[in-house]
Amino acid sequence: MATTKSFLILIFMLLATTSSTLASLEEMVTVLSIDGGAIRGIIPGVILEFLEGELQRIDNNPDARLADYFDVIGGTSTGGLLVAMITTPNENNRPFAAANETVPFYFEHGPGIFSPRPLFPIIPGPKYNSTYLMQVIKEKLGETRLNQTLTEVVISAFDIKTNEPVIFTKSSLAESPELNAKMYDICYSTAAAPTYFAPHYFATTTSNGDPYEFNLVDGGVATVGDPSLLSISVATRLAQEDPAFASIRSLNYKQMLLLSLGTGTTSELYKNYTAEEAAKWGILQWLLPLQEMRSAASSYMNDYYLSTVFQALDSQNNYLRVQENALTGTATKFDDASVANMILLVQVGENLLKKSVSEDNHETYEVALKRFAKLLSDRKKFRANKASF
Repeated sequence: MATTKSFLILIFMLLATTSSTLASLEEMVTVLSIDGGAIRGIIPGVILEFLEGELQRIDNNPDARLADYFDVIGGTSTGGLLVAMITTPNENNRPFAAANETVPFYFEHGPGIFSPRPLFPIIPGPKYNSTYLMQVIKEKLGETRLNQTLTEVVISAFDIKTNEPVIFTKSSLAESPELNAKMYDICYSTAAAPTYFAPHYFATTTSNGDPYEFNLVDGGVATVGDPSLLSISVATRLAQEDPAFASIRSLNYKQMLLLSLGTGTTSELYKNYTAEEAAKWGILQWLLPLQEMRSAASSYMNDYYLSTVFQALDSQNNYLRVQENALTGTATKFDDASVANMILLVQVGENLLKKSVSEDNHETYEVALKRFAKLLSDRKKFRANKASF
């Protein structure tokens, strides 16, 4: 009798533990964030290809796509373009681009996108001809609008007329239907970096049918390159209205899985400038270094904050920042679309997979991403099983 009772208690404990694990996985909110960085978007492109390949391998499904696994996917500038590629549906209502098609996109279109305007800089205007970029993304994305994306997306831009950031998210459309723009308008806007590409004007309609105008430039002006905090903010806001996000209503990051992909920062910045030298600079001399400094500082500070929060909640394994912090040479440039440099950026991404996550964490990014892929796969299966009952 005692043996039977002990056996029943053991079974109960196992069931309780399994139930708790299932609930935890079902409730976990998954977020993917991709930085801006122009041609350096090749680096996160390599990482996306690796992750999607792992998901396909684990689930034995060559048609598995990242949009099937992430609740929220956010991006700025070139990161916004990558978000659109992996979330915008094709005629079969599947992402029009697999992750392994993102890097070839840069190789095919990068040289055309970053082709200087004739007579630049003699004739005032942006460095690059905006026509090619618009033609390409319009051809790829068609007439698809924001509400048709396959998961929640977060793409930022900045309106230079209202002097306010504009955050394009599906979840905001009920209250702000004017945000339901065509994806090519959103993508061009988030990539329209001042001095590189012309600002973008387009109009949509309000709930009353009135025209609503946008005058937009690069989302990096609003979020300074790294949209990870913005992405989890959108997920947190959704927790107030969507039961699938309720587990993080009180900022419970234990129930969030966040993958943040950078486009690299440069170690050369600190070698090239001294206080004595910079003391002699005027506005023009500060322009490029200040852009690099702001980008690097934003990347560091966002990572610092998120790492601190996740560690404080004993859930540091739920957050992974994939970033190369020692770019050198042509790899540091945002607009070098030469074949040699693009090959170099691919190598940077591939080498990054073999590097340790940090000095304190000797797990390689490759191993960490495989662990993330397993969690994403398990969470998706549990949700599917729950929905089938």
